[in-house]
Amino acid sequence: MSPQNTQHQFGGRQHFLDWLRVIAFSYLVFYHSGLMFVDWSFHIESGHNYEILKPILMLTSNWRLDLLFLVSGVAISFMMTKFTIGDFLKQRMVKLFIPCTFAIAVVVAPQAYYEALFKGFIEPGMWQFWTTQYFSFTWLDGMAAPFPTYNHMWYVVYLFMYTIVLAPLFVLINTDKGQNILKSFENWLTKGARVLWAPYIFYLSVFFYTGHNDVTHALVDDWFGHFIFLYILIMGVLFVRMPKCWQAFEDIRYISLLVALTSYGMMLIKFYTDLLAVVDWNLLEMIIKWSWVATLIGFGRHYLNHTNEFLRYANSVVYPFFILHQTVIIIIGYYIVDWGLIGTLELFAIIVGTFIVCLALIELLIKRSNILRILFGLKTINKEPELIHNSSS
Repeated sequence: MSPQNTQHQFGGRQHFLDWLRVIAFSYLVFYHSGLMFVDWSFHIESGHNYEILKPILMLTSNWRLDLLFLVSGVAISFMMTKFTIGDFLKQRMVKLFIPCTFAIAVVVAPQAYYEALFKGFIEPGMWQFWTTQYFSFTWLDGMAAPFPTYNHMWYVVYLFMYTIVLAPLFVLINTDKGQNILKSFENWLTKGARVLWAPYIFYLSVFFYTGHNDVTHALVDDWFGHFIFLYILIMGVLFVRMPKCWQAFEDIRYISLLVALTSYGMMLIKFYTDLLAVVDWNLLEMIIKWSWVATLIGFGRHYLNHTNEFLRYANSVVYPFFILHQTVIIIIGYYIVDWGLIGTLELFAIIVGTFIVCLALIELLIKRSNILRILFGLKTINKEPELIHNSSS
């Protein structure tokens, strides 16, 4: 597919999706730091319980990763216009499998170490832990995950698996027949508010069939989770081939916002009172999930469809930032929660410290080595050979 045809089919680059991606990944720092300051289970716990954080965490827990899978689907769809299926799978190995394997073996290991140390399961000594216990394939009672673990890297594990499974779909939508099907679907989906309610057909059908919306992040025992994330990844793959969908999201943004706020308000009422006892909590979460994604797309398309130097820089570092962020949060949190500060200062210090440390590691270490660039999913850089000037006598 030529660049001209690609631009025509995709409707040009949708910069608002880049903004949503950067915002969503950045928000993970607040989310994972905030989990230390409520009475919910996390790797490190501060001992504080801030009720004000719970409504925020409850809301975003339903859609923050869904949004990232949708944006990933968009990126994958773009890539499939540039690569053969073989080259695409090789690219996925380099960008997903290698960084994920390295992260599980090295980057995530301190998370398990500091959690086990915090909970009193091991004696101090990171090297001793990494060489003798981390790869033991055990799960200590009271730990959030086994040794070894992927923890937050489950997103990359799932994304890699989905891109392999969906290879036939990528082949189909690059054909003339596939494009004709998408054109017809686009014309149907962009009428009225269908782009908001039509995706619920599958969401709610599977929900009522299974009777729950449990997501375990366990690769081999997470069937509902696989449906949720694979489904929205496919939506991203397809929506970008149907550019009128983005305008449809923008046009119905206030309707989707109304659904989003209403369902979220019902969740808060149910959480804090005995009212709405007959309303199913899991069903509310399902409604919240898609309505908020649709709302973010609609308002993002309206207000954020532009680029600048900050966005270009943030896009270039967001992947290694994601790989690093939870490890840095847990390490900083382990030490800060013993400082005796008030909780708000501790939370602020963890968030700010995480951004500073992650960006410093990226700029001062990762970007300066092609080996590290590969291990953290960045493109390698070609170093210009020095010119040798031969002087004549």
